[in-house]
Amino acid sequence: MQSQDPWENGPPLLLPSLHLFIPPLRLVSAAMWQVVQRRDVHDYGMLEEFVTTVTEIVPELLSCSQRAQLVLGLRARLVLELCRIEQTLDLQNIQQHLDRIRSLTSTGEAESSNAEVELSESNFVELVESLLKDPSERENFYQDVFPVEFGPKYDTAIQMLMLEFLSRLEKLLPIPDLEQTASLLNAVPSALEKCVQFVPDPKQLRTLLQYHRKLGHLDSIRTPSSFGDCILSSLSLPPYVRVVAAPDVDSDTQSESMNLEGMEARELMENRTKEIDVLVPADKVNITGSQMSLDHYQ
Repeated sequence: MQSQDPWENGPPLLLPSLHLFIPPLRLVSAAMWQVVQRRDVHDYGMLEEFVTTVTEIVPELLSCSQRAQLVLGLRARLVLELCRIEQTLDLQNIQQHLDRIRSLTSTGEAESSNAEVELSESNFVELVESLLKDPSERENFYQDVFPVEFGPKYDTAIQMLMLEFLSRLEKLLPIPDLEQTASLLNAVPSALEKCVQFVPDPKQLRTLLQYHRKLGHLDSIRTPSSFGDCILSSLSLPPYVRVVAAPDVDSDTQSESMNLEGMEARELMENRTKEIDVLVPADKVNITGSQMSLDHYQ
């Protein structure tokens, strides 16, 4: 996952603008990756809950060993952070996290090498309880043991496991292209109607488009210059209608000519009928069924 300087193309996009073009689950995944990279340990509980929920539904996202190490590793690192400073100790909160760790092993979330996982859980809970009881032991632990056992190597392992999890989750949920999205909406008329009614905030839309315009993703326009010219031609009709009358045309020929379109139809009519051009104002033309008549025009 390569990062890009958010200030390279001007001020960073705010969340409302990001919501316009990034799927919600990808935003969540990206936020979690940032949490791990920045080592915002106080948010590790939220990460653990997300990983646990997703891997319960799709176990094959991670191996049993990876899943056990990630969910227990995140929760344990949070507990140690909560135990670090005596002045901020919240015994009840810490106990709730320890209970969560016990539940992860007892429910089979960390089912890889069950004996090893249970032993790790048991030893860690015992360690935390001893740290809470003895301030001097806690001080020695954070000074001598913590930097070695729970330092950079531990953080890197958490990052690598989280990256593996998020990368495989992204593969599981590819972003559909325009045609695929249209097909999904077409299957649910109510969703289609709601999307049609959705109007982005103009300010956020402007910010988003200006931001991406600076990235230079658009190539020069390659559409043929004549593409769509028929629209302007139709809109440019004068306030008169040219009526072509064909007195002796049988019904088969008439039906055929009515099905012809554009220039081809006009050319064929010129070759097979006698052209009579009459210029009249459009409001003087009455059409009833297949009959066409002209009001008297003075």
